[in-house]
Amino acid sequence: MKNIPKLTVVAAILITFTVPTTPSMAGHFALAFQRKLPAWENNAGTGCQGGRATRVWVWDENGNPVPNIQLKTTWNVLMGETDTDGRCQISYNTGIAFDLVCVDGGSSTSDIAYPMTSDFEPCETLHSYEVGFLYKTDILNPGTFDTDLNCTWPQMNVYCDEASYTKSLAYNGVDCTDYWSDQSYWGNWQNPPSYFGQTFVATGDRVVAARVQGTIGGLDLLDWNLQIVTFPGLEPVGPFTSVPVRWPFGWEAFWGVDDCPVVPGQTYMLKVWRDGGGMNIYRVTEDVYPDGQYYEGTTAFPQFDLNGHICCMNYADLADVDLNGDGKVDFEDYCKLAQYWLQDESSVDLAPPPLGDGTVNHKDLAVLAENWLTATGIPPLPGPATGPHPYDYARDVDINANLSWTAGTDATSHDVYFGRSSPPPFIRNQTAATFDPGTMPENTGHIWRIDEVNLWGTTTGEVWRFTTESGPPPR
Repeated sequence: MKNIPKLTVVAAILITFTVPTTPSMAGHFALAFQRKLPAWENNAGTGCQGGRATRVWVWDENGNPVPNIQLKTTWNVLMGETDTDGRCQISYNTGIAFDLVCVDGGSSTSDIAYPMTSDFEPCETLHSYEVGFLYKTDILNPGTFDTDLNCTWPQMNVYCDEASYTKSLAYNGVDCTDYWSDQSYWGNWQNPPSYFGQTFVATGDRVVAARVQGTIGGLDLLDWNLQIVTFPGLEPVGPFTSVPVRWPFGWEAFWGVDDCPVVPGQTYMLKVWRDGGGMNIYRVTEDVYPDGQYYEGTTAFPQFDLNGHICCMNYADLADVDLNGDGKVDFEDYCKLAQYWLQDESSVDLAPPPLGDGTVNHKDLAVLAENWLTATGIPPLPGPATGPHPYDYARDVDINANLSWTAGTDATSHDVYFGRSSPPPFIRNQTAATFDPGTMPENTGHIWRIDEVNLWGTTTGEVWRFTTESGPPPR
């Protein structure tokens, strides 16, 4: 410590929990996603028609819309302002290019949306965009989006950077190399408890927004529910959210940043349904997303994908805040911070850039206080299934034998794969650690595998083999 007794520092830390304080730092508007609308979404049909507008959504960390936010260019031209739904529709003329930042009348900072213009080929002067900003209450908040461009439309005359979509959109129902690829039509009507679904691979550690095109025929307005669930287990990852009966026809839905934790690289499903009467949905008439599949109830339609998108982000890595690694943020972590107060100690320099300055100070104390008494242990993926019966490469197995195994640690259900081909086909997800394959043919090789599943993902199991017994010799 530099001329400051440790006891004094610890006492000051304790005071922070007894004296109410007002946040001393303004918030930050993080660019969550940006995308140029493909042809069908832009009402272009199969010809060069369509709109010329940018739709902006602003919401906060609790999943609530943020109204009265001015949308300006970086050269201070006011383009519009969000309404009570956190939405703003900006129409613009041809021949201009503009970027966007959010201004709240205070000292909050904002990311900058990529420049946008309608002057692109094909269909020059008729292009629209969609942009999402998430308002973070404190710039100490370490939540981030991956806003590198995922792909851009092939163009002949490009006047500025364009964003067909950013990497934080884990799913987007369009092939970004083909402006016309999102042509859509109604699916098959689903009454509750049936649903529509789109599987996707998570690109961050939580889902915060999604949009679909629900309908009861034509462009009739309606409300619907959306929920992220595991796949194939279909267990809820978080609460469902819903959209209001409002224009525009495709409405953005939001979750709080702590509502829907996911594991990057794991497969999940966006589940959509409507209580009290059922609904339909628009599906893209091409298979534009190779890493997932569109569903109507339990029926898969591999030739289609959902018209919509799903937004992921990465949030706080609390393992860095848990300074002593005991799975929670508590007084022992504060003592460790006090030990290095005003020193250059990288392991305790908690404030994220640009606030992290190489010195342990009040900025790091604020990060630790924000996560006080938070558990940092993340439930693990399930362990692999073991102890197969019949054992691997067993011979003369009874044709009426059941398959059994020892469940992996932390597994809540099991994906059963069984058959005579390699890899074996998926049969079902179940909670029991035994499976009855029925009467099997004699003197035949079989292959099986058990993938262990829990809320946080799936662990692929080993492939096991056995051969059934021979029948009695002919007489």
